[in-house]
Amino acid sequence: MPTCKLCGRSFDTMSELYAHLRSECTKIPRSRRCPVCGSKYRSIRFMKLHLINEAFVESKHMAYLVSI
Repeated sequence: MPTCKLCGRSFDTMSELYAHLRSECTKIPRSRRCPVCGSKYRSIRFMKLHLINEAFVESKHMAYLVSI
């Protein structure tokens, strides 16, 4: 069962977890710099999208967001 490492909420599927991260998790850092790789973005929204999208392809970003 995938769990959001940031807020602790559990989900039945990974797609539910990603929807939660995109829209309702308030624990995602309010910074323009990625806490995993240090990339800087012009808005918090773009950093958040980067963090979620990179979780699909890179294990470091995935480990930051998800515990299974």
